[in-house]
Amino acid sequence: MDCRQAIMTRRSVRNYQSAPIPENVLNNILSAACAAPSALNLQPWYFVVIQSAEPMARLLEVMRPATQRLDAELTQRFPNHPQVVLETKRFVQLLGGAPVCILAFQTGGDTHGRSQSTILQSVAAAIENLLLAAWNEGLGSCWLTAPLEAGLAEELRTAFAPEQGELAALITLGYPEHVPKAPKTKSGRYIIL
Repeated sequence: MDCRQAIMTRRSVRNYQSAPIPENVLNNILSAACAAPSALNLQPWYFVVIQSAEPMARLLEVMRPATQRLDAELTQRFPNHPQVVLETKRFVQLLGGAPVCILAFQTGGDTHGRSQSTILQSVAAAIENLLLAAWNEGLGSCWLTAPLEAGLAEELRTAFAPEQGELAALITLGYPEHVPKAPKTKSGRYIIL
């Protein structure tokens, strides 16, 4: 698959098969993530890969309150689509049954005076590389900010990477149960001068 094809066909997957992901595939995906560009070449990302039963149970336990905390926002955003609200809440609660979840953190430590938003941009570039590399390997993924919006970021950091900086995202990963249809792309999002 070439780069453009990966970009144009990748979808956010929210239902996964239970099949495990081989370690060499995970390593390929993570090495692609770590090859992302970053400000001052700080490479300010740190990934925690969760696939064993006990850490996955802990992650699901921490995520449990997210659905209640996000209920009002989802209902307001999708007032005429109660099924979307229900499915989104179910996904956030169970993480789609993903066999692997990845927590993406900003590294702790010296940022050489770079702002928080600059550091976050670098981590976001690494996450995008991760998503595209996963798709290239036949895996689905979904980039979640729900833990941040639900106020669970610090609890996840404490539970899984207390020595690292802030949580940037949670990514679910696995072989897709099905690949969703592409959402409509909004127009008017760029100008060429």
